[in-house]
Amino acid sequence: MTSTRLKLLLIVLSFLMIFSRMNSLYAETEQKTDHEKKTGTVTGQVMIKDEDGKPLAFGQIMFYDVMSGPPPAPHKYERTPDISKTINAEGKFTVELLEGRYYIGAVRRISGERFGPPQEGDYIFRSLDDNGKPKEYLVQAGKVLDIGTFTEAVPLKAEDIAQHNIATAIEGYILDVDGKPVEDAVVVAFVKPTIGGRPLFVSDRSGKDGKYILRVTEGTYYLRARNSFAAGPPEPGQIVGYYGEGTPAPVTVEQCEIRKGIDFRVILFPGRGPFSGTTQENQ
Repeated sequence: MTSTRLKLLLIVLSFLMIFSRMNSLYAETEQKTDHEKKTGTVTGQVMIKDEDGKPLAFGQIMFYDVMSGPPPAPHKYERTPDISKTINAEGKFTVELLEGRYYIGAVRRISGERFGPPQEGDYIFRSLDDNGKPKEYLVQAGKVLDIGTFTEAVPLKAEDIAQHNIATAIEGYILDVDGKPVEDAVVVAFVKPTIGGRPLFVSDRSGKDGKYILRVTEGTYYLRARNSFAAGPPEPGQIVGYYGEGTPAPVTVEQCEIRKGIDFRVILFPGRGPFSGTTQENQ
């Protein structure tokens, strides 16, 4: 075994123990918090625009907690929804949410994936106010909020994607243990070093050269690399890695800064478990 591979293995083992403890504490805290909070119900329907009233059948209705992050702005960054539920065949949904304020969107992906930036041909919908900004909805405990029928789901076009602005971002390369580029991988950003649960931002998939671009807002993040946008544990044989050696390291980016050189060295996950991996930064 080479020294590089041995180093990776040692980091994986040490981080598995650290992350296991952190994840247990995080789960206990979340369970207690959710139990103490009250919930309300949101109902509605999403239809496709200009298609004779066809529903956005089996798409995803997405809710973004106003207090958990910035308003969704796909032209600047791709924020991950706090709650995502499948719409039924009639385009209808009924979702129970913790009381609070939410932004709402919907998507139906050709790929069938639930998370990640929409691609050309996917149907998308964003609920906007009269000023073109994400509209806030108030969910009250014990009450039902009927938001009616949305009729503006439209297919995403290539020119819409081309207009995405890369102003504040993190970029680098995803490589395997032999230094070869890893294609079609993604990087996700968390605001806590536990790097568990649902991330705040997700990148587009890495290119043939392994390069990724993660569009974010200014702040400090903890990064993880995966094969897919899934929030759960990796499957055996999937690539996995986090930024940092031994423990997740923070990456800070300023407004209108593109933080470069945040490179990942990923490994294949050997078996079921919460997490494993390592990364390095080239400065």
